[in-house]
Amino acid sequence: LITVNGNSYGAATNSLVITGAYDGPLSGGTPKGIALYVLQDISDLSLYGVSSITNGAGSSAGNIEYNFPADAVTAGTYIYLATESSQFNTFFGIAPTYTNGVVSINGDDSIELYESGQIIDTFGTVDCDPNASGTTCPEWEHTDGWAYRNSNTGPDGSTFILANWSFSGINVFDGAASNAVASTPIPIGTFS
Repeated sequence: LITVNGNSYGAATNSLVITGAYDGPLSGGTPKGIALYVLQDISDLSLYGVSSITNGAGSSAGNIEYNFPADAVTAGTYIYLATESSQFNTFFGIAPTYTNGVVSINGDDSIELYESGQIIDTFGTVDCDPNASGTTCPEWEHTDGWAYRNSNTGPDGSTFILANWSFSGINVFDGAASNAVASTPIPIGTFS
């Protein structure tokens, strides 16, 4: 007799991809969060989850900090995961799809996207802090700004591919009451 404990999952479908990360200018540095895009219909979004990595602390290595609810989503859907809804709505003029503190990220923090317990996409170099002295990864910092995935790229597994992203640079949101009036607004719903 063999006893097996834990979860059993099929192969990853890679049906979800991280398409954006933002670090806003409103009180408390909000809105903060990520954008995702549904590549193929997903019958149970709870198979997906995210973890954040602060200041180059290294991969979350299976420690999923937030699992999405068991919603069904169709291909072509944009998902916005933010730390809260009020400031997100003020800044972007829409409500976030979901809220959770896991995406309380600054412009030097990474995100790992999981499907069925395995990393299917990564934003940022998980073991490098772009703000650290002598760092080798400053090119993806977006403090008080944003990063947005280039169309027709990803998901990229556990390796961050810099060439698949566009960046605002730092402080482009400073003083902006909304994305629409920012000097360099983040693209919304343009990934395809």
